[in-house]
Amino acid sequence: MKTSRRNFFQSLGLTIGGIGLTAAAGGVSTAGAEEPAREKKQGPGKVGVEWLGHGSFLFVSSEGKRILFDPWIATNPSCPGKYKRKGSFENIDYIIWTHGHVDHFMLGDAQDLIGDYNPKIIAPWELSFFIKSEIPQANTLTFTLGNKGATSDFDGIGISMVEAFHSAGAQLTGFEGTNRFVGEPVGYVFEFENGLTLYHSGDTSLMSDMKTVIGDYYKPDISILPMGGVFTMGPSEAAHACSMINSKLVIPEHYATFPVLEPNAERFKQEVEKRAPGVEVLELQPGKMVSLS
Repeated sequence: MKTSRRNFFQSLGLTIGGIGLTAAAGGVSTAGAEEPAREKKQGPGKVGVEWLGHGSFLFVSSEGKRILFDPWIATNPSCPGKYKRKGSFENIDYIIWTHGHVDHFMLGDAQDLIGDYNPKIIAPWELSFFIKSEIPQANTLTFTLGNKGATSDFDGIGISMVEAFHSAGAQLTGFEGTNRFVGEPVGYVFEFENGLTLYHSGDTSLMSDMKTVIGDYYKPDISILPMGGVFTMGPSEAAHACSMINSKLVIPEHYATFPVLEPNAERFKQEVEKRAPGVEVLELQPGKMVSLS
């Protein structure tokens, strides 16, 4: 049965008026409503961050929520072997994807992880629908956080989807697979239950949003930035990004995986010392959890 655009939005509890959207139940217009000033939360506890190699991370929130970020597991040469065994993550509450490239989203990994843990899925609009079409049981949250600019609360964790400048096709069978467009790339800002704010840029080049949106508005305590070059920013660009974002701490990623990428973080650390001397570089080792507060 075909559904009209009007009926589609009405099914979400919205009506399309002559001027803008109004709440169907109360009829209260949201046009011109002022957004309250953003205030950061404060609370106890620490956030665990574990690098799984390349662009993949495991976050453990200050209240114990386990979040896999861009999990590339089976064919990732940098992923610790302990995570290549079935059921090795114990439990996963959320999986978050930035885009469909095979070194971030591998369909086989997604099928295994969703089958094993039944997590809630956050991904850009088109990628989220693609995941649902390929894995019907996937608990995608497309109508909770579906596109750039939005922020939603997930069990006390605020997650915002933000801009990234990159490409975003999916290679369904590996690096030699047929390319399929699955939406635009994104980054994310997390505000954990204890108030710690973390920005993961996803794969990106330098962009003005790093200053005017991420730095000026979200003000992250920690940034995770790619610095391997070729496919993303290199060491000097990523160091300049640090000066724009101005977080206290930066974690480099997306390097040392392939021969064409930066082999280590040394050049990046040197560039940060020159371009953003107030920013501390935390170089992680894959498979080792660190606690941050």
